[in-house]
Amino acid sequence: MHSTSFVSFAVAVLALGVTFPSSMARPDEGMWLFDSLPLKVLKEKYNFEPTAEWLDHVRLGSVRFDTGGSGSFVSPNGLVMTNHHVALTTIQEVSTPEKDWVVPGFSSRLYGSEVHGKGLTLRQLIEVKDVTKEMLAAKAADKSDAGNAWRGKLEEMCAAITDKEKHIEAQPVPLYDGNQFRIYVYHVYDDVRLVFAPEKQVAFYGGDLDNFTYPRYCLDCAFFRVYENDKPVDSSKWYFQWDVEGAKTDELIFVSGHPGGTERSLTHAELEFNRDIRVVQQVDRLRQMLATTKQRMDSNAKDAFELRDQYFGISNSLKAIEGHLAGLRDPVMMKKMQVRDEELIAKSGKPEVKAAFDDIAKAYADYRTLIDSKGSREDMMAMRAKIDRKIAPAAKAAINQARFDAYGTANYPDATFTLRLTYGTVKGYECGTTLVPPKTTMNGLFERNVSFDNAPPFDLPKQWTDKKDKLKLDTPFNFVCTADIIGGNSGSPILDRDAKVVGLVFDGNIESLPGNYWFDERINRCVGVHSAGMIEAMSVIYEEHALVKELTGGK
Repeated sequence: MHSTSFVSFAVAVLALGVTFPSSMARPDEGMWLFDSLPLKVLKEKYNFEPTAEWLDHVRLGSVRFDTGGSGSFVSPNGLVMTNHHVALTTIQEVSTPEKDWVVPGFSSRLYGSEVHGKGLTLRQLIEVKDVTKEMLAAKAADKSDAGNAWRGKLEEMCAAITDKEKHIEAQPVPLYDGNQFRIYVYHVYDDVRLVFAPEKQVAFYGGDLDNFTYPRYCLDCAFFRVYENDKPVDSSKWYFQWDVEGAKTDELIFVSGHPGGTERSLTHAELEFNRDIRVVQQVDRLRQMLATTKQRMDSNAKDAFELRDQYFGISNSLKAIEGHLAGLRDPVMMKKMQVRDEELIAKSGKPEVKAAFDDIAKAYADYRTLIDSKGSREDMMAMRAKIDRKIAPAAKAAINQARFDAYGTANYPDATFTLRLTYGTVKGYECGTTLVPPKTTMNGLFERNVSFDNAPPFDLPKQWTDKKDKLKLDTPFNFVCTADIIGGNSGSPILDRDAKVVGLVFDGNIESLPGNYWFDERINRCVGVHSAGMIEAMSVIYEEHALVKELTGGK
């Protein structure tokens, strides 16, 4: 790592906005724990103060799909909303070549006639126990050779709470690199049944060409119903009501979901290594996997049917990792990360913290030298193991401790597929010389369809073109907001101040893909399906009148 002079460091801090003079100036960044929200920012910037009741409501109304996404209760009768692409694995599982629900979509209008989701499990976070004091004491008293005996106490505490007969499960959640500990207590639902899903072509409109882009025109939604004892669960105390008008430009919104994982504490040296070597290798591997899967799908109809979901997953991952690589090649943001590291060194004032950064930088420099000299595979594996098991753990422990000492819970921990709350506003952005609008409309969907002469992947099902004249074409369809999200947030509800549904997260724009490493409010956007667009489509195109009535409370 190359140091900068104090003068250049200070100039860079001011130019890049690493520190902020007041909470009013802070961007809408952060995947926050429910018990450590930036309350001062919300009050000063948005004049919003969430009550304990509001936070409990949002927490209980949110669910995690163990297939890898998020969801929410949206009626008093156990109805759960998520994305079509989160539901896709389940839809694929319950489909057969003779009875396929992926292509034509699925609809079940009567209780009890929904299709059981095979192996589908949802988790509702019913309680959070802060056990930091107990665990730090256990760690301090741990005299075992490996220094890991304290972990047994945490496992015992979780086991004492878990009650499988009552569908209660407790899981340990270490935070801030072992500086804080929580136990998350979940209600586990394992009887989850498919209620409605549109055609895949409409849910994933534009296919891979439009994936991670914006403007978008996707009805990426699906609905399930949760049962217990063969009856729909009573979710009347925690479900989210529906705002039929949906999100409006500049409106404050919240996203409650389960971001899968971030690496925002990587050092500048680690980011450079990812940029030049590791992520490049990941892209190459995914391209090979995609090509191999495509060859298998082209070889016979059976593989084409069974590998649809797998092919989509690989393609989605490839585009995401390519986005990571594009972000890492952004010199402005990379400079910002370098300045961030320098700021931590300065705030710490401890030589051992700077030495830790230097140790990581030297280790990766040595690794690069070995790669450039075309060292043997054995030597490379040994170097990789040395970094991962010896150098990095000790150095990162010192750095992460310094970060927690400097910022504490005013900073948010990396995402771990546990429940987080993010916030922001409905807002467009600048893309080069173009101003991107905050919303799209149904009219835009049909214009895109006509512009491509109804050719795949921009074709529309016949019922859409037949019923075009019945639609309110100025209805908002998709929209963007500044909420900080990542993979795993798919299916999260987008809520207003009153915790009403105004949208549904289904994607990020292409510029947001480096969000694994950082948040750039200028261009990072969460892409959602508008609540008004979902209601209009389900009412007019699919004639799901009972479902719409259930969502809107009969309005």
